[in-house]
Amino acid sequence: MSHIPAVLDDHLTSLDLSWRGYRERGGFDDFVEFTLAINCVAEHLANLKLPGLLRQCQGLESAAISLFGGRDSHPVATERLHALQRQIDTLLRSIDLARPPERTQRQAQSGRRPHRADEEWTRPHSAWMVCAAGLPWARGLQEQLEFFGFSVQRFDWSDAVPAGDAPLAILFMPGAAGYGPGELDTVRRLRESQPSSQCFCLGAEQSLAALVELLRVGADVTIAGDAQTASVIERMLDLLQAHDRAPYRVLIVEDSPTAVAMVRRALANKEIDSDAIDDPRRLLEAVTRYQPDLILMDMYMPHCTGVEATRVLRQIPAYQSLPVVYLSSEQDVAMQIEALRLGGDQFLTKPVNPVLLAAVVNNKIERFRDMQRSSLHDSLTGLFNHSAIKSQFKQMLAATSAGAEGLCVAMLDIDHFKAVNDTYGHPVGDQVIRSLAWLLKGRLRSSDLIGRYGGEEFMVVLPGASPDQAHAVLDRIREDFSTLPHAHAGGTLFTTFSAGLACCDGAEGSPDTLTRRADEALLEAKRQGRNRVVAPTASDPGDH
Repeated sequence: MSHIPAVLDDHLTSLDLSWRGYRERGGFDDFVEFTLAINCVAEHLANLKLPGLLRQCQGLESAAISLFGGRDSHPVATERLHALQRQIDTLLRSIDLARPPERTQRQAQSGRRPHRADEEWTRPHSAWMVCAAGLPWARGLQEQLEFFGFSVQRFDWSDAVPAGDAPLAILFMPGAAGYGPGELDTVRRLRESQPSSQCFCLGAEQSLAALVELLRVGADVTIAGDAQTASVIERMLDLLQAHDRAPYRVLIVEDSPTAVAMVRRALANKEIDSDAIDDPRRLLEAVTRYQPDLILMDMYMPHCTGVEATRVLRQIPAYQSLPVVYLSSEQDVAMQIEALRLGGDQFLTKPVNPVLLAAVVNNKIERFRDMQRSSLHDSLTGLFNHSAIKSQFKQMLAATSAGAEGLCVAMLDIDHFKAVNDTYGHPVGDQVIRSLAWLLKGRLRSSDLIGRYGGEEFMVVLPGASPDQAHAVLDRIREDFSTLPHAHAGGTLFTTFSAGLACCDGAEGSPDTLTRRADEALLEAKRQGRNRVVAPTASDPGDH
């Protein structure tokens, strides 16, 4: 299956136009646009978890940055242009390898779906397993991956892999001798031929030299030889989860209109939203209104300095971790250090290279969002926690209400879970909860919302699904979960879950109302004997 969405084409078009503009005019500003366009493509490849393509794009970006120089160094020499053109061509060819077949592209262009809507939930995620013959635990890992929604093809280290769509992931599993020259060459070869796939090297020796060697030949993830199968499955399922890609927001506190215009232009080229104020006395009001992910703060302004404004900001608990990057012509290192000590996160000296500025902003915000994201997820399952799933559901429902498609929400509850904990202990109970979370991750779409609502209860939101589709999807998951063995000290146990559904057509329904209806349907499922999915009926007002 392809991992290249159509949205990336817009950024590739921007890259092509900026490169043509530079080749025609050769100006420094054109080269700035070109370099920012490369950086934007790299960011999207990173967000799409396409490490092989990302490496190629970063190589192109490094080559461009090495030629950045100043206005008097452009246009660059002809041989440099040709070298950059070769790197661009190589990147575009690699991206084309990861695109869907021509048939699928024609269907997409004609507006026809290549499959029924309900097949979105049944299409498995492709994975390749390259392993030594007779490896004892390879078959067990393959069976578990297939249960959790992957279609796995196994190959020996010497086998030729098939042409066609790239797999989501490639698992490399060596024999007792580990990764020798032949195995390393195979990893390198498959990394080059499958740039959009994630490469997992299992059974890795935990030494710096061995891990560096694996990373050099193209490994994205290395997993120790004694790691449990569960950790491999969890890392694989993490690839299926979509991250929040709300636009980054930067508040610029700067009294120079020229500096503001330059900064906003550099950020806009990276699709980073920005707002600006020219008076630091309006900082608290602007932060509350705009809710930025980062503040670019001029050091010297009328009324108060940037350091003083930052110190005030740090007195408010909600903004103590909000990144603040200073912009100033200050050259005194001691003054810069003092500014950082008093609340700043980084210091950029004016005039700021726009590529460096965009890279710093992007990196700081990504780390800030990662920190925020960890507070929104349940530590046991990695799913959204109670407050986060409610918030995400509210946002999704608001977006749905503005459009034509409806959605369905389901409440799931593991049957007789207290008896599992009381009889087998909490560690076994935790594994039952994790197993259901894994099954939901593996079988649902990346666009679906999944959250641990509390204890053994889960919430699932399926946008664009009809009641019949939602019922069919959840009922398949329910049936499969009932066949999943859970190991304990005395053997294995089996358990089930019950679920209740509520749906809306996009024109009505509130989060509280739909959650209450789903809860009522869940209670009805339990009254009917558990281990079933109760769907809305035609008599339920607002469900259709």
